[in-house]
Amino acid sequence: MQNPRVALALPNPGDVIGGKYAVTRRLGEGGMAVVFEATHIRLRQRLAIKVQKPDVPEFEQSLARFEREARATAQLRSIHAARTVDVDTLPNGLPYMVMEYLEGNDLDVQLSTHGAFPIDQAVDVALQVASAMQEAHALGIVHRDLKPSNLFMCPVGDRLVVKVLDFGISKIENDGDARLTASDAYFGTPAYAAPEQIRDAGNADARSDIWSLGIILFELLTGRTPFEGSAVSVIAKVMTDPIPWPITLRPDLPPDLARIMLHALERDPRARFQTMKEMAEALAPFGPARSAATLVADAQRGRGRLGEILVAEQLITQADLELALAEQRSSGKLLGRVLLDLGLVAHSDLLIALAKQQGIGESPAPPAIVERKRAERHVSTVPPMSTPRATPKRRWLWIAIAVGLPLGILCGVGASLSMSNHAPPVSSPVGR
Repeated sequence: MQNPRVALALPNPGDVIGGKYAVTRRLGEGGMAVVFEATHIRLRQRLAIKVQKPDVPEFEQSLARFEREARATAQLRSIHAARTVDVDTLPNGLPYMVMEYLEGNDLDVQLSTHGAFPIDQAVDVALQVASAMQEAHALGIVHRDLKPSNLFMCPVGDRLVVKVLDFGISKIENDGDARLTASDAYFGTPAYAAPEQIRDAGNADARSDIWSLGIILFELLTGRTPFEGSAVSVIAKVMTDPIPWPITLRPDLPPDLARIMLHALERDPRARFQTMKEMAEALAPFGPARSAATLVADAQRGRGRLGEILVAEQLITQADLELALAEQRSSGKLLGRVLLDLGLVAHSDLLIALAKQQGIGESPAPPAIVERKRAERHVSTVPPMSTPRATPKRRWLWIAIAVGLPLGILCGVGASLSMSNHAPPVSSPVGR
């Protein structure tokens, strides 16, 4: 008998989801989801919307992974983790996630196009990933699938800002769902997976992500991974073969940097760096003087304050802003938190305004395709309801998700938000 979910309709260009997200085009699809480009109608901000495919095998398990990614990313606040705007369900029951739309491409494309990176740029990428994963590990989240295609590179000036994607197979402490962490289930990609993860995916911990980052850095600096071949042969090599001495593949590497890589790639997890912070501190002397986070914060200063953006877009009145600023002065809270507490702005609109402050995904005008296709198809607005990856050669990518009120994300922009007196700044795909 045919699966009744197969008949469930995905959105089409011209549809308006949740009363505010106008779908403009289909970006692509992975094994589990389809990704669309959309525009926030009022803010004219480009976004990516990921919708669960109705006809995937083992739909319930796929949905559980979809939700797991939401739970993981909802807690992350680093500018190097993908920002989620909203999550809900379509009227037909298919879940969707609204994410910031990022310009650029993934690290896999960069490596395929340009080969090995200059030393300081390679270390810069590793430091940014380590920054995101320090926070994730502190929250009990192990990614388990760090690899170049899950690292999205956004150009900001003459630098690339890294966003870690795809927490769909992450391990979350105290999650309680054995179906997704069973010891006999292999998760990850063989060339980047740690030996202990290959033996027992359920026992992967933060040090497994350190191994994966060590492999990524090895590839960034030498143009290849330590172990190559078929999946089966790579697994065997990961478990038994010695790690090639990096300087034999790139003679200009500093010996101390080569030793740092090998320290991250010790087969015994107890012999590796024990935390991402330790690894980042060892790498720092080989990276750039200014962090990417500082660069993003500097870029934000010229784009106006958050309150000014909200008033200009008529999301709040000037009187509302003055009320919120007065409360902020007395409470010491971030402006975004005050606006939410007072019920003056929707959390999804606030997050999009924060992204607009950074200049991410901004559209100069409402796309004509939306109005044209809506007129052609007489599309009615979909009311809000309560209740992977594409080929790496594309020049776009979208990112992951959150569930419920993403307070963790709002708090997470705190460091950059506080750089303006009364207007917190922010940080700025395809799925499995």
